[in-house]
Amino acid sequence: MTKQCPKCGYVNPDDANYCSRCGYPLPQQPVISSNYPSTPPPNPLRPDRITASLNIFTRNLSIIFPSIIMLIIEIILIAVLGAITAGIGLISPVAFTVTAVIFSIIIGIIDAIIFSITVHTTTYMAQDAVMGTPLNLSTAFTKARNSLNRLYPIIAILVVLGILLGISRSVGLGWIIEGLVGVLLYIYSASAVLNKPTSLSETLNWYSRAFSADAGGAIVMLIGSLFSLIPVLNIFVIPYTSILTYLMVKDIS
Repeated sequence: MTKQCPKCGYVNPDDANYCSRCGYPLPQQPVISSNYPSTPPPNPLRPDRITASLNIFTRNLSIIFPSIIMLIIEIILIAVLGAITAGIGLISPVAFTVTAVIFSIIIGIIDAIIFSITVHTTTYMAQDAVMGTPLNLSTAFTKARNSLNRLYPIIAILVVLGILLGISRSVGLGWIIEGLVGVLLYIYSASAVLNKPTSLSETLNWYSRAFSADAGGAIVMLIGSLFSLIPVLNIFVIPYTSILTYLMVKDIS
């Protein structure tokens, strides 16, 4: 028994939820076909959502645009504030230290907000990519802006973290903590896009259920969240993680 993809015609194993070739959602009832060679069942260590997400991403590369815009904004912000800090340092070493801490806090706050908007916009684009709808950055951003209030609790946590990490200036620890909280942002965003309940307790409970249902996908989500904080690399990581999280939240109740 196999499932033939209604979009590209590829024949998948009967337990597949997404086409291994194009990532399109497969019908629940398996169909028999002999026109295409059958493929073996997916490796349990690499659930088909992981493969499907990669296929969807590579076929919708315009989904990286929000991440590119985020990177440009961050570069400009750091350059401007860095230049101001350096100028103040020429006047007074004490003022330089104080200014550096203040600007670190400002950058932390702005980064948290921009990152949240970027992930949410990308998740709306991920929904279109999964459904086979042409991607539109402007439309996705408008939807993200209109529903951003559903992400306020997790954005508030990220902002507080940005302030605390700006004061402590602990890069390594900050990366880990923000990455762990970031996975909750991805789940919040996907839940909002899918009109599912969004609360901190529900998000934590969902991740626990997701880990039991698809440990591989849950782990990749967490890894993606951590690497979403690395400049340049996050141009590709944020879209992929958004797609994977969307599929996970869509499938796992």
